[in-house]
Amino acid sequence: MTRQPWRVAVVGGGIAGLAAAVRLRDRAPADTEITVYEQSGALGGKLRTGELAGQPVEFGAESFLMRDPTGAESAAVGLARRLGLAERIVHPTVGQAALVIDGGLRPIPGGTLVGVPGDLDRVATVARPAADADIDNGRPLVGPDADVAVGALVRSRFGDEVVERLVDPMLGGVYAGRADDLSLVTTMPALARAARVEHTLVDAVRAAQAAAPRAPGAPVFGTLTGGLSTLVGGGGGG
Repeated sequence: MTRQPWRVAVVGGGIAGLAAAVRLRDRAPADTEITVYEQSGALGGKLRTGELAGQPVEFGAESFLMRDPTGAESAAVGLARRLGLAERIVHPTVGQAALVIDGGLRPIPGGTLVGVPGDLDRVATVARPAADADIDNGRPLVGPDADVAVGALVRSRFGDEVVERLVDPMLGGVYAGRADDLSLVTTMPALARAARVEHTLVDAVRAAQAAAPRAPGAPVFGTLTGGLSTLVGGGGGG
């Protein structure tokens, strides 16, 4: 009996749908027909490079992480390589990242893990942590098989301001969501592992930071010359 070619529909032409279509093309039989459906009429989803005041600017995500939580090459870098765009990866440089608070710019404090502080004194210029909330109750923050929303955990230990002024802008900016809706295990696995051992959130953040040291000078973020919309067109990688 002759096998009929597969026909696969990918619903949604954002970067996730496009990456899924590429993975299908790599792994499905060669005669598989893959169709991507996108109702907006424009591919790319959160990736949209445009122009502002005569200069190219990202209207959505502006960069990607170079490494995953294990220290290996991130999926975004792997996708860029698959599309033949590895040579177009560059690393954005900024003088000082800042947050808009009360109508002014305040430098983002150091020592945080994607906005979750490991030193409460260092974030005092941006947010006022809850006093004495991060206490040792004699047990780990998170059970061995449990998960929790990042926002819920940080609010319970550091208060609302730390979430709204630090964690939401930083973590939410990476995952295009609110910290109260983001899984700790999925978005911050290193902190989740530490939280299953440590009794306070400060100690968990410090343990997670110590467990995954970054090589001095190694870039954290990457982007592509021409903008991240370059990923949508690909680079001739098939």
